[in-house]
Amino acid sequence: MNFKSFKFWINIITIGALVLLIVLARKQIGDAIHTVWTLNFFWLFLIIPVQIGNYLAVGKFYQSYLKTLGEKVRLKETFKIGLEMNFVNNVFPSGGISGFGYLGVRLKKLGVKGSKTTLLQTSRHLLTFVSFIFYLLLALLLLSIFGSASRLIILVATTLSSFIVFGTLILLYIISNEDRITQFMAALPRLVNRIVKFFHTKNKQPINIAKIESLFRDLHKDYIHVRKNWKDLRYPFMWTMVMNFTEILTIFIVYLSFGELVNPGAIIISYAVANMAGLVAVLPGGVGVYEGLMTAVMASAGVNKVLALSATVVYRVLNMALFLPPGYFLYQRALRDMDVESEDIPGVGEEEDGTDILS
Repeated sequence: MNFKSFKFWINIITIGALVLLIVLARKQIGDAIHTVWTLNFFWLFLIIPVQIGNYLAVGKFYQSYLKTLGEKVRLKETFKIGLEMNFVNNVFPSGGISGFGYLGVRLKKLGVKGSKTTLLQTSRHLLTFVSFIFYLLLALLLLSIFGSASRLIILVATTLSSFIVFGTLILLYIISNEDRITQFMAALPRLVNRIVKFFHTKNKQPINIAKIESLFRDLHKDYIHVRKNWKDLRYPFMWTMVMNFTEILTIFIVYLSFGELVNPGAIIISYAVANMAGLVAVLPGGVGVYEGLMTAVMASAGVNKVLALSATVVYRVLNMALFLPPGYFLYQRALRDMDVESEDIPGVGEEEDGTDILS
């Protein structure tokens, strides 16, 4: 066990926060468990077709985006990849890096180059978060109409929207010019390495600068292609809107199963906050962080704390229980077809030199 590892201490802090949440909310958790037995299972059953629709939207996103890059992949394959990616990102504790590594290996077998795979997954996150802006504006409108828009909720929504817009513009500014990529690589990574070097052993740098530079240069090449064909992005963007809608609808249905009609605006904001945090969380699936943030935001929007915690836990548990098993099955089958092991996939296992982008 490496006590100087940066990841080790982040895991310790995250686990500590989760334990603290359980201790402080033990009464509410007890009430939540008792409440589960009173659920309307008709509504819960509707989660299945809605979530299948979600994975179809993921598959259509992959298919339509790859088409803009000149690649043709059948929907049957991209649908399976969506389920496999859900398993990988929920099970392997790498803060979202696992998905990049696995998708690269998976699509390589289908003849898609690694640079296109990187752009595909990066664009999925980017377009998903950009679509959040529309939903956040809708959330504020709904909360204002029904009188639930507290100052905290307004602050959270506007901060998220600003962060998404600012982050997107910065990323596009960097990858749109090779000179800016060089300048960025000369400044930020080395600065971060110095800051976190204290937490690492001397023979292992926390950030592999060469790999990040290669990643940004690959993004630049495909950015040029996408910029020339930007109208083709309307279909991938539409599917990210559908992906977010089906997830929000799933949470809304869970509240209906509790016999509660909550403001969709509160669900939208809590879902956006939890997903932003879950993207960088170290523990698998953002466990603890996701539930805690979603519950806190829902409570700040006027939803009963016990109800918010209960619904969040039911949503997360059902989602994992229903769709992680088929994802695991497809993942294992894909590994056999590709003749690789989990350890051979960057971000899932270890590469030959024992490093990855965030090693």
